[in-house]
Amino acid sequence: FFFYNFSSTPRLQLTFVRVVTKKYKVRAGTNKWEKTIDSKASIRRKTMTMTTSPFLSFLLAYCFMVQWSSAFVLPKYAYISSVDGSNRAGVSNFVSTFRLSASRGDEESVANELIGTLEKRLKEGKGSLTDEEKDIALVSTDILLDHLEDVKAGVQPPKQVFSDQDLRAAVQNMDVDAVSNMLEAGLEMDEETTESAFWTVVNAVDAAEAQDLPLTGNMTRLLHHVFDADMKLLSAREKLTTNLTCMQPDDSQGIEGTARRMNYVFDDGDHKNLPLKEGRKCEGGTCCDKCSRNIFPTFALNHESDLEVFPDIASLTFNNLEKVSTSSIIQFVRLIERVRRSIAYEYGLPLKTILPLQAYSRKYVAGTTQQGGGGGEGDFVTLHTDEATHDGYHYSCVLYLSTQGKDFEGGNFVFNDPAEEKDEEENHNIKEYSDEVDDALLQALLNGELPDEPLDIFGDDVEDEDSVSLEDEIRRSGRELTPFSPTRGAAVIFSSGWENMHEVDRITSGTRYAVPCFFTTCPVPEIAYDQMKVGKPKSDDDIADDWLHLLLAHQQEEPIESVGRVKELLMKWHYICTPLSEH
Repeated sequence: FFFYNFSSTPRLQLTFVRVVTKKYKVRAGTNKWEKTIDSKASIRRKTMTMTTSPFLSFLLAYCFMVQWSSAFVLPKYAYISSVDGSNRAGVSNFVSTFRLSASRGDEESVANELIGTLEKRLKEGKGSLTDEEKDIALVSTDILLDHLEDVKAGVQPPKQVFSDQDLRAAVQNMDVDAVSNMLEAGLEMDEETTESAFWTVVNAVDAAEAQDLPLTGNMTRLLHHVFDADMKLLSAREKLTTNLTCMQPDDSQGIEGTARRMNYVFDDGDHKNLPLKEGRKCEGGTCCDKCSRNIFPTFALNHESDLEVFPDIASLTFNNLEKVSTSSIIQFVRLIERVRRSIAYEYGLPLKTILPLQAYSRKYVAGTTQQGGGGGEGDFVTLHTDEATHDGYHYSCVLYLSTQGKDFEGGNFVFNDPAEEKDEEENHNIKEYSDEVDDALLQALLNGELPDEPLDIFGDDVEDEDSVSLEDEIRRSGRELTPFSPTRGAAVIFSSGWENMHEVDRITSGTRYAVPCFFTTCPVPEIAYDQMKVGKPKSDDDIADDWLHLLLAHQQEEPIESVGRVKELLMKWHYICTPLSEH
C-alpha cells in the first residue's frame, strides 16, 4: 500500500497492482478477480487463483482509481476490443451506457461507477452483485488498462461509431448526454425517434408531477433536440412561397388620406381602400425588409395535429392550463416554436429576436357571430391587416386543425390584393358597367329596396352571375382574391403588413378549428427580466423550473396571476425553448 501510494509514476502503480493480483485474487461477487496479461502487456483473459479479504480488494481498487483519475486524463474515446468468454456476448444497456460515458471522457462518472460497485460488494457481501454490475467492474478495469497501453504506445483509438438504434435507445432512456454526443457525431433524429423523444419527455413530466418532484434539466434538453429535429424534418416538406412588395399606410395624402383612414375605423369593408405606399412599418421592431406569404400543406403531420390524441389543443389558451394535459401543453408549445423557427429561417432573422405575442386555439362555428376578440366563436373573419390590428404584430401564422369538405364547408382563408392594372379598353368597359350598376342601385334605393338579382359589374368576366351576391360584387371590385382551402396540419405563414390583407369566408356548415399566432420583433427591455421574481435562466435546471412554473404546474390561478404568468412566459419564450448556448 505504501509503495503504491508513493510510486512516482502511474506505470509503477499499475505494476504494483499487477504484482499484487498475482498473489491476491478477487472477482466481484465471487471473491475471484479475473485479469489478463500477456507478454505485450495487452489484455487477454487469464484466471489467477488467489484469495484475499474484501477490504484489501476494495482498497487496491479505490487507490488505483483515485490515483489514476488524478494522474491521467481518462479515455476520450474508450473502446472495448472483442474478447473471449461468453459473459461478453450480451452486455446489458447499463454496460452500454457506461461505455458511452467513457467515450465522452466523463472521468468522474466512470470512476464513481466502479467505486460504487466495489462499495456495494463490501457492504452487502458475497453474491450481492448482479451480472450487470460484475460486467461493469470488469469492463471498467479493461478500459483503463487498455488505455494506458495505448497512451504508452501512442495509439489513437478509433472514433466510436453509433447507429440509429443506439440513438433511439438513448432517447428512450433519456440519456441526453449520449443523444447530444451522437447528434454531434452526425446522426439525425428521424420522425420515429423524434416522436419517441417527445413522449419520453411527456411521460417523465407526468411521472415527476405524480411524485411531486421538480423537473430535471435533461427533460428540457431532450425537448430542445425535438425542436431542432422538427425543423430539419420540416425542411424536407413542400412549401409554396409568394414574394411580395412590403406595404404600409401612406401618411402623405393630407386630409383626404386621413379621412380614408378614419373611414376604415368605422367600416371594416373599406379597409381595401386605405392609401398605401411601399415599405415595411414594423413599429418598434427589427423586421426583415422582405415580405412574403408561405403555405405549408403539411406543416404538422397527422399524428401531431390529431384532436383525439391532443383533444385540449382545440380550445387551448395559455391563460388557463390547470386542467390541460401535459401532452397537449407541450405539443402546443412545440407547434408554436416550429412556427417561430420557420419565421426566423424564412426571413433571415436571428431566432432570439422573434417572440410570440399571442397564440391561441380558435373555433369557428357555422351560424354563429363572434362575440368580442381573441378566440371567440364566429363563422367568418372580416377583411383586415394584422399589423393594423396590433402594431406589435410583425409576422403571422394560421395553423389548421380541421379539413374543409370533411369537418366544415366554406371557411376559405383569402388573401385580398389590389387587382392588376387594366388596359385602357378594359378600364373603359368596367366604367360603363359601373355606371350601369350605379344607376340601377340608385333607382332601387330611391324605391326603398335593393335589386332582386345580383348586379353585374364585371360583365362577361363572371362565370355564373346568379351565384354572385351584391356583397360579393362589391368585395371583388378592383380586387384579386387568392383563396386557400384549409386542411388539417397545413399552415399559412406571412408578414403581417398591409401587403397581406386577408379575411375568412363564411362557414356554411360544421366547425373549423385553427391556431392563429402572432409574433413580434420588438425587444424585451432588460429591466423587465430584472423585475421578475426569477429572471433569465442560468442553468438547465433553471430552464426546467421555468417550464414547470410557466406551463406545467397544473394549478388553479386567479385571473391576475394568469395574466402575469403568460406575460412572463412570452417574454422568456426564447430562453425556455433553446439551450443555454443559444441564449
